[in-house]
Amino acid sequence: MLRTACLFAVLVSASAYTVVENSTGAIGTRVYAEGVNAPAHQRWGEQGDPHKIVWAYVGPATQGAFGEVYHPDGMVKAEDLLNTPVNHIAFILNVDLENSTEWFAPGKNNTGGCGQYQTYEIPFGYECKRPDGKPHGECDDSASLDKFQANLKMLHDTGMTITLTLGSWCTELPVKAEEAWTQDQFGEFVDYYELIKEEKFGGYLDGIDFDWEGFCSAGCLQGTCACGWDDHKCGKSTPDELAQGVYWDVTNIALGANGTMVNQTQKFQCWVLPTTHTIQVMTGITYAMKQAGHVVTLVPMSTSLYSGDDSVSGDLSRNEYVKYRKQKVGADKAEVDLLELADGILLQWYSGFDAALCRNSKDPQACSCDNVPNDDYPNIVNASKDLIVLPWQTQWNLTGNSFPTTFPLRCQACGKDVYRKDNKTGKWGWGELACAPKEEQWYTPCAKRDALGANAPECVASHNNGVEKYVQAHKSAPQWWAQGVEVASKCPRGIDCPDWRYEGEDDYSRQIKLLKSIQNVVDLKKIAIGFETLGTDVLVQMESYQDHALPWSTANPKGHQWPVPYNNLTFYNNCTHNMTFENYKDNKRCASAIGWQQWGLKFNASDIVGLEKAVKEQLGAELSGVGLFTLDGVITTKSKLALGGSKRLWCQELVELNKTYKIPCTGDSCGMC
Repeated sequence: MLRTACLFAVLVSASAYTVVENSTGAIGTRVYAEGVNAPAHQRWGEQGDPHKIVWAYVGPATQGAFGEVYHPDGMVKAEDLLNTPVNHIAFILNVDLENSTEWFAPGKNNTGGCGQYQTYEIPFGYECKRPDGKPHGECDDSASLDKFQANLKMLHDTGMTITLTLGSWCTELPVKAEEAWTQDQFGEFVDYYELIKEEKFGGYLDGIDFDWEGFCSAGCLQGTCACGWDDHKCGKSTPDELAQGVYWDVTNIALGANGTMVNQTQKFQCWVLPTTHTIQVMTGITYAMKQAGHVVTLVPMSTSLYSGDDSVSGDLSRNEYVKYRKQKVGADKAEVDLLELADGILLQWYSGFDAALCRNSKDPQACSCDNVPNDDYPNIVNASKDLIVLPWQTQWNLTGNSFPTTFPLRCQACGKDVYRKDNKTGKWGWGELACAPKEEQWYTPCAKRDALGANAPECVASHNNGVEKYVQAHKSAPQWWAQGVEVASKCPRGIDCPDWRYEGEDDYSRQIKLLKSIQNVVDLKKIAIGFETLGTDVLVQMESYQDHALPWSTANPKGHQWPVPYNNLTFYNNCTHNMTFENYKDNKRCASAIGWQQWGLKFNASDIVGLEKAVKEQLGAELSGVGLFTLDGVITTKSKLALGGSKRLWCQELVELNKTYKIPCTGDSCGMC
């Protein structure tokens, strides 16, 4: 274990925690509290030699679909992590930070954050068991702590940095003036963190990670409202206006109970994004945590940190981590800089949200999809070949799954008013772009469902008739796109999360441009480039029933609900029966359940090395390494899995990268997948 006993001096602070001298400053000079594993790029002296960082997010299957497709047989294991070239992990658990204490609360319902809750589980053994089926009741974790802490010790003893992520997409943020914190609260936070570190994590927790992005307020109640974004309704609102609540109505066409078309109206609230009050709390916590010698990292959305140029720091430019980075939360309320305090920053170049940057930008290339992606990683995907299913939602309680042949997945948006290339002029501008081929847009969502989730008979008949017409006309399995559903721009985008290369430009040109800009406000040695590494190759079984165009996972919903133990939760079954023209009446088909969420530039070892070389040559700087969302898609596995086979999709690419990074391995199957 890395220790720094000779490198730190203890002072007495106003709070209960002790202050560590020289805990901030330039890379290669920082001191950490005893027992804290510094991030790999921050190490020096008795902390060990610096290394490139491979920073991976890891969460339970109950946190997101990234783990559901592998669960239960393929859940991440501590022993497998030892064989994987990862030296920094961050637990993502939907931790909501409304107060300075009592924020570690498994099962806590965050009604101001889209109704999600902190998970009851943490990978590697932690489980807080509920005594009854109440969704957010008290729970008992005592039976799991010994195993969980033993696994953490095994990982921590290798020098791995372990952090706890605060927040996630849709977790509530402090955004109003009255929600700002006092100096005492920052101290209380550190005291409580140190308590949780010992009691729950056995002392094997090195710090925190901020994943504060956006949320939808408690005023947008389920059943009457949904969270969303419209450039015309939301894109002209300042951060403070969004914090107060901006609402609008959307009317969709649906099939009524008698089979006729009806109009349905859904109320939406614009996503609430960080304000100066958000960054005030974040900076104050960071300052106090660094004073105590703990690790603090940041993972801003791509729209929240993309420029170091003050000329783009207007109210609608977002870029909040730069614009609000200086806050008076230091000793005696001295001004400190969040980006200078943080130990590491992971740029989320895989965000699925542009916050109207494209609409508000005056640069015609800011969001033009003239990137040159790999042949197997296009902007507009062949969904029928890759078996990608696209979930849709028209009302808060009306959802389903589409199976189009093609649709825009990365960069390119689709809908009535999106940024696209005009086929007549060849120029980029705003206008309509169909999401799927016209012949697949026959599907109209039903207006409502009964208590059991079934569509009305007239609507079912319409859908089944549509299936038959398509199949007979195309002599193939049925494909469709739900009318009224549009797709917003996802990374990569030139303005905030650029791709590896663009037409007529040098490799890495727009990435270098962005990094050169933010170099004005942050040391690039702290910067890691983020990638999504999802199990898009995992195919699950779906089946439709009365409504042949309403397929669902064949796994019984009760199989992933209380009281089923976490280790037995089953969200999907392995696909054994794909749909063809010959067997379409079986109503079964294979699907890549999370293929539609694989955003950002492709995780490619040779391009990562190439970009780092270009940064060194053109900017005279170095990057710290890479970040991965999530560990599930890269981890080395030894056993045959029920879902996904025996090899994770992105594992070999990480092995290739480590030929350059040379992160030490402590397992018994190093360099394998």
